[in-house]
Amino acid sequence: MDGTVVPSTDTSSTVDLPEQFDFIIVGGGTAGLVLASRLTEDAHRKVLVLEAGPNRLNDPNIRVPGFSRRTYSNPDYDWNFMSVPQDNLHGRMVAQTRGRVLGGSAAINQNMLAYPSKTGVNAWGALGNDGWNWETLLPYYRKFHTFTPPTKEIRDVLGLDYMNEKAHGTSGPIQTSFGELQGPTEKAWPKTFNNLNWKMTGDPLSGESIGGMSNPCTIDPKTKERSHAGSTYYKMAADRPNLRVVTEALVEKIVLEKSNERVVASGVNFTPKDGQSFTIRAAREVILSAGVFKSPQLLELSGIGSTELLRSHGIEVVINNPQVGENLQDHGMAGVSFEAADGVRTADAMRDPKVREQVVSMYKESRTGPLANSTFSSASTPIVEFLDAKGQKTLDELLDKYLPADGKLAFPAQKQQYNLLRSVLKSPGEASIHYLMGPFQHNVLEGPSTLQYMNPVTPGNYITILAALSHPFSRGSVHIASADPKEDPIIDPKYLSHPLDREVLARHLQYVETIVETEPLASLLKKEGRRIPAGTSLKELESAKKHAELITSNFHPACTCAMMPEEIGGVVNERLIVHGTSNLRVVDASIFPLEPRGNIQTTVYAVAEKAADLIKEDNKQETNGF
Repeated sequence: MDGTVVPSTDTSSTVDLPEQFDFIIVGGGTAGLVLASRLTEDAHRKVLVLEAGPNRLNDPNIRVPGFSRRTYSNPDYDWNFMSVPQDNLHGRMVAQTRGRVLGGSAAINQNMLAYPSKTGVNAWGALGNDGWNWETLLPYYRKFHTFTPPTKEIRDVLGLDYMNEKAHGTSGPIQTSFGELQGPTEKAWPKTFNNLNWKMTGDPLSGESIGGMSNPCTIDPKTKERSHAGSTYYKMAADRPNLRVVTEALVEKIVLEKSNERVVASGVNFTPKDGQSFTIRAAREVILSAGVFKSPQLLELSGIGSTELLRSHGIEVVINNPQVGENLQDHGMAGVSFEAADGVRTADAMRDPKVREQVVSMYKESRTGPLANSTFSSASTPIVEFLDAKGQKTLDELLDKYLPADGKLAFPAQKQQYNLLRSVLKSPGEASIHYLMGPFQHNVLEGPSTLQYMNPVTPGNYITILAALSHPFSRGSVHIASADPKEDPIIDPKYLSHPLDREVLARHLQYVETIVETEPLASLLKKEGRRIPAGTSLKELESAKKHAELITSNFHPACTCAMMPEEIGGVVNERLIVHGTSNLRVVDASIFPLEPRGNIQTTVYAVAEKAADLIKEDNKQETNGF
């Protein structure tokens, strides 16, 4: 395959592996590779990255933006996690796709870029995290990327007058851009929301925008390849002699020792591809960047977690913290696929071998066509029904009913979290949903795996509109199933366990009926056309509430090692150090105390960039080093 070739993919060897490094990073994903790149900028610091998955940086399924679906439910790329049967979904299990390759989930996602709201990020500081707010994190949202402005033609076609190019990054490793091929659905989407009086109110990186938009994507505009931590941050650092990356290395536990009433992470135990166990020492820190499911699992395997849980699996308790693995939040989503009008061809057409061959040839020969582009458009809005006086009264009644002052709390900070979410729902300038429009069919009823429900099995062309909860109230958990590090953790998102999630999602699903009846999108859909699931109608509230039970993951799980004071339910402090330890940090989406709106990869990059600076500050020396 032509294009930019990333560094050697032969990284699974442990030959000549030193016994000690300054920093050991567990997880070579989105956050872990940011840290590796930034920490090795100082030649005096030796860094080891241990990644469970293989190095597939030169794999077309990762490099070609339009091939991402090939990686889902595929053990060569995906952890293939599955939730436990969900009580509120009639026992249905929900796939939890996570990247199991060097580069992490950003190496297999749909390339869509979205930013959080200022209010959502400021909520982190309100939960007891000094130094974490919109103003302090904004520089890192800019630092991680370089934005290539759209051409005038694309700007006009997509109505991108709300974009402020100066608000975006100009020198970061991740390349972001707008695609050059825009189909009829992408062109119609922003105009449809303009006609609904939901014209974008500002740049996505202003922190104060709502409305319908066309999303930039993590695609390099020069090579038309996916831009992710593996192809950029790692590439920048791969040849540095002070960086060692070992892939296909399963970390089994963190080695913890007690010293002066504090716990010190002295190293890690891991098993590489050849099966020979290693213990590597950390002179300074061990950093968990294993992701929202694996980071809490490793803490528990190492003796940090609930005393009752750890003892039940025969694990020695080092630090009792029952909040490890709790507070799981996800942008659950549900939607409908609508039959496209005659003559409107969508991505469903690529199931035809001849069309598929043509599309692949376009990409190979000129880096053009559908495979060179991202396929999503989106919108962030509040609940329209609640904007007038009558609606506000209904909203207040729902909030008072489901957020009682004396309600049962899983941990002390939950009341603060819910108060913050209450204020979001009551604000007409804040979004409670993230609509996604994709030119393809999507049917959860086809099966629990990602591959099953994203596979186009119904004849015809379809356009799907999904509604994803921006600020979920439901709280789930992830915990070890046994003391065996090879066994997947028990993942229970508890979708719709909080009744407000059903109430909010249902009202936004009702609004989908209004969206599809509005021009110009309406003309792209067949009049009285088929729907997937067949016969779906969302006009009545009760029907929409029932349809909400088809919720699935938007693949944005977070918050399982929450950054908060320990006394109110935190796992790490504002320096991202695990409570009760002196040198064990967590840096990934698990440290979010509250889930921000939109796709979380932007926030993971920003958090990792900020964390790199925190680590440098905490390890500063007068003579040399940082």
